[in-house]
Amino acid sequence: MMNASNLWMRSCVALGAAAVVAACSGGAPTPDETPSETTRSIANADRPIPELRELSFIEGSPEITELESSETVRVTQVGALKVIHRITPANQVVVARLITEGGQAGLTESIAGIERLALGVAAGGGTMSTPKDAFNARLDGVGASVGSFAGADYSGMSMRSVVEHFDVTWELFTQAVLEPAFPEEEVELQRTRQIASIESIKDDPDALVGEAVGNLYFRNHAYENRQIGTVDSVSALTTEELKAWQRGLLEPERMLLVVVGNIDHDLLVERVAESFGRLSPMDSEAPGVAEVEHTEPALEVIAQELPTNYIMGYFEAPALNEADYPAMLLATRYLRDRLFEEVRTRRNLTYAVSAGMASRKENFGYLYVTATDPAATLPVMFAEVERLQDEMVSDAALEKIRNVFLTGHYMSLQTNASQAGMLADHELLGGGWQEADAFLDAINAVTPADIQRVAQVYMNDYQFAVVGNPEAVPGELFGVESDEVEAGQTEEVVGEEADTSDESAPAEAEPES
Repeated sequence: MMNASNLWMRSCVALGAAAVVAACSGGAPTPDETPSETTRSIANADRPIPELRELSFIEGSPEITELESSETVRVTQVGALKVIHRITPANQVVVARLITEGGQAGLTESIAGIERLALGVAAGGGTMSTPKDAFNARLDGVGASVGSFAGADYSGMSMRSVVEHFDVTWELFTQAVLEPAFPEEEVELQRTRQIASIESIKDDPDALVGEAVGNLYFRNHAYENRQIGTVDSVSALTTEELKAWQRGLLEPERMLLVVVGNIDHDLLVERVAESFGRLSPMDSEAPGVAEVEHTEPALEVIAQELPTNYIMGYFEAPALNEADYPAMLLATRYLRDRLFEEVRTRRNLTYAVSAGMASRKENFGYLYVTATDPAATLPVMFAEVERLQDEMVSDAALEKIRNVFLTGHYMSLQTNASQAGMLADHELLGGGWQEADAFLDAINAVTPADIQRVAQVYMNDYQFAVVGNPEAVPGELFGVESDEVEAGQTEEVVGEEADTSDESAPAEAEPES
């Protein structure tokens, strides 16, 4: 295992760019290192990409402080980095997620896609100490993996191994974070894949309607620029910009390490203290996310000749740290089942209909349907919403949906990765990791009156998008004046792949029973 001194030396070597080498050595760039177009683009106000800086470590060992813990979770402050460790004696898998808070809020239109691409190359392109092929061979040899993720509110890198091979996987993981190689061939490979994902959206009506409604709902908001980016923005990113952006994420004040696995906590803290715990504080904070406000319904229609119409609407919903979240979660689950029963089973108006809620700092719920006859289908859906607002669900119906949710919740936490995701969500979005258990108590406390109240408060002023026949979806179906219906263009939808950490994607499965 590398010690702190070796880590510092490696980091200076790994930086690569001439200006950064000069920073590590204390010298100045040589005369032939004149500013290039790349340097100017990094400094452009429309491209808020930090200059590639050297990694800065504190002198000596970081201060280690034990924070509030529970029977199964230990929390430790290692330097400026908070470490949450859930101990799982039941299995030998270890999962770690190194997270930086911020996500889409730090992006602009011209650099959308940079975070996802930079992290993908860092995780998949090898390191300055271990080239890609050797890096992958070492991981494959112990059945481990190193990956990345980029979401609306936070992004980062992850590792998965078994306890026996934790040390070798951790070493490769820290290399990928602190000294990624960014080889040009990997940059172009990942860029090509990301652009292919963007371009595929226009050929998938489900993905297209999801992107269109997201663009409509989050217009002029921090979530407007998506992690996947656009073809133009991703194509324009340079390797130096990707390096600088990934390096800029290593600000320990807005970072969080979540580890789930049956490893010794003291050993984990020791490993963190040798690596991420020595990162110098940068006096930074995560960008804020403003409230989304819609005071009237809206509709955008993208005209396409299709066998059916794809319809999706967003509405305001409470965030994980708000008191109404548990009630709204159960309300949308109940509504999903009612829509399935009325729209699909009884009336045979569609094959796919759903309702749900995401999990973001600034949150939303959704309605979704594919319909050959929207004029017959949408009134039935809105009638079910109105029924939820006008009548209280029965105690028996609420108890059924609550029990089904709790069963699914526990089943979803069978993997260490899902437990790490839950702890991260509650720490960053839900008021603290301790709220994970309190959340279940809140679910059990929801009453029929709570369901009715949140339906009345939140399920209104829908922002709808449609992909299909404009003549089949007149504005009055959605409470929108005909002259206020927006005509969308496929090319204007930038796209983002479905985020499986929430329920923002349409769910076509049968309802829970």
